[in-house]
Amino acid sequence: MEHTEQTKQSKISTSTISKMGVDLLHGPIDSTLRTFAIPMAFSFLVNMLYSWIDTYFVSRIGSAAIAAIGVSEQLGFLIFNFGSGFAIGTGIIVARRIGEGNKQEANYTATQGIVTMLVFSSLLAITLGIFLPHTLQLLGLDKDPEVYNLTKVYLFALLFGVPGNFVTFQINAIVRSSGNSIYPMIILLLTTVINAILAPILIFGYGPISAMGMMGAGIATAAAQLIGGVISLSLILTGKSGLHLVFDKFRFDFPLIIRIVKQGIWSSLQMFAVSVSRISLFKIAAIFDPKIIVAAYTLGLKVDLFAFMSVFAVGIAVETATGQNLGAKNYNRIFAFHKSAVKQLTILLSILAIIAFLVGEQFALIFTKDPAIIDATVKYLHIACFGYIFFAFGFVNIRVISGAGATMRSMIIVASTLIGVQVPTAYALSHFTPLRETGIWIGVVISYIALTIVGYQQLKAKSWLKTAI
Repeated sequence: MEHTEQTKQSKISTSTISKMGVDLLHGPIDSTLRTFAIPMAFSFLVNMLYSWIDTYFVSRIGSAAIAAIGVSEQLGFLIFNFGSGFAIGTGIIVARRIGEGNKQEANYTATQGIVTMLVFSSLLAITLGIFLPHTLQLLGLDKDPEVYNLTKVYLFALLFGVPGNFVTFQINAIVRSSGNSIYPMIILLLTTVINAILAPILIFGYGPISAMGMMGAGIATAAAQLIGGVISLSLILTGKSGLHLVFDKFRFDFPLIIRIVKQGIWSSLQMFAVSVSRISLFKIAAIFDPKIIVAAYTLGLKVDLFAFMSVFAVGIAVETATGQNLGAKNYNRIFAFHKSAVKQLTILLSILAIIAFLVGEQFALIFTKDPAIIDATVKYLHIACFGYIFFAFGFVNIRVISGAGATMRSMIIVASTLIGVQVPTAYALSHFTPLRETGIWIGVVISYIALTIVGYQQLKAKSWLKTAI
């Protein structure tokens, strides 16, 4: 009887997915990729508004606040890595099961992943709160008491939103693995609107609410993340997302959780490598000027991330398409999706690179009137924009590989090019040549070129096609 009910749920799930999502197994390549990726790109752009909203309002406090929120974002990204890899691992396995036509196992895997994430993220937030001051001291932020105190206050408030943020990401990854990118977009839009409303009220005060400055910015974001987690859970519990959680006689399936962890740990380490490289660049930049150059890098990264939202969306779309089509043994469609992604992103990123080159000053003026920060931001963008196409090509390469479940291979590619190439190159060019901070930005572009070359070589080898999960 239980099996019959689960089978019935699977059929309902398939019907719902076909209405709300895309057909990655049979649909036309170019249009299917765009239809799936565009809501994700919009979702990521909306999500990025989280940091833009905070930066916009916090920048009114001063340049130290801009530097503090820049460091906080990188540390927040590092914290997020602990759970996001597990979510990605769950999504990869769910996508493979859907491609195989095993919706029952897809629902079961989703249930295990969500419950595990909820428990893990709660424990992680508590642990990080205890060790936060020591972590900031290790980064050398205590050398500037103002930046140190602002960073500590903001991050401590932000930790309260970690469980909601992690659960939302887990559910979004699972729902997207079914081909549905609409629901994640709606959730992120709602939470960003909430953050936009709360941020100015809590930062500057309104009526009976006293101004809380940086702490107010952190509380606003944390509250929005917690609300997003509740909305996500409500959505998937009702079955409207296209998947059905299975809680009958629930118990942790540790063999399955270990399989997810094996997938997820390499994804976490991959993003950890990105965090390490960025934090290292912040540390190198701080040697020249802990406020001007760090603030400029913070603003420049926002432009980069805006341009890369489309890359992230297309990359995840290709990753999901790889998982489903590998499960269905449609190998030719995997390479067709890759080719389409590279073609479309090359055109788009060329346009965005030109825009970044031309409007860097106008963008910086939104956040600061300091001429030194504006000038440094423009110099960064005039170099970084030349790496946009290379980053896009390299990112799509590794997403195909990780979509097949070969997450360790993609992690090695990222770590070797970002930590192994970017950091030492940036340090050498900035310290042993007259380039100073300009050498850091050139090092970033060189690492993106390396990412493209190494990733494409591994893609063409095709050994990742044999990965079992």
